[in-house]
Amino acid sequence: MTKMAIYEKNEGRKSLKTAKYYKSDFIAFGVLKSLITTTIAYVILVVLVVLCNLEDMLAQANDLDYIAIGKQMCVYYVIMLLVFSVIAGLVSAYRYDQYKKGLKKYSSRLNKLERFYNVQKSRG
Repeated sequence: MTKMAIYEKNEGRKSLKTAKYYKSDFIAFGVLKSLITTTIAYVILVVLVVLCNLEDMLAQANDLDYIAIGKQMCVYYVIMLLVFSVIAGLVSAYRYDQYKKGLKKYSSRLNKLERFYNVQKSRG
């Protein structure tokens, strides 16, 4: 019983929330969060690069090939999205499997506790 209480207090919260989802939904949600945060990080990164090179960019404003720069930025963005999406999918799948293992142990302990209470009830 104390093992179950410790589990519920620590990692059980996340595991019990995970139990509401199918594995594919859990992974898709993790990838979606990754896509959003990767987009925000990319925008911040681009702003920082522009601010760091602002003086050079203003000096060469007429000579820059803006279309090539835009294409290159899009390619980097897509690569960044793909890499982080794959990583997020793998991590989410691993977490889901670990949470499910914990929930199986928790469920078996609950069943054992229920059988114990039923035996005690029938005796007394």
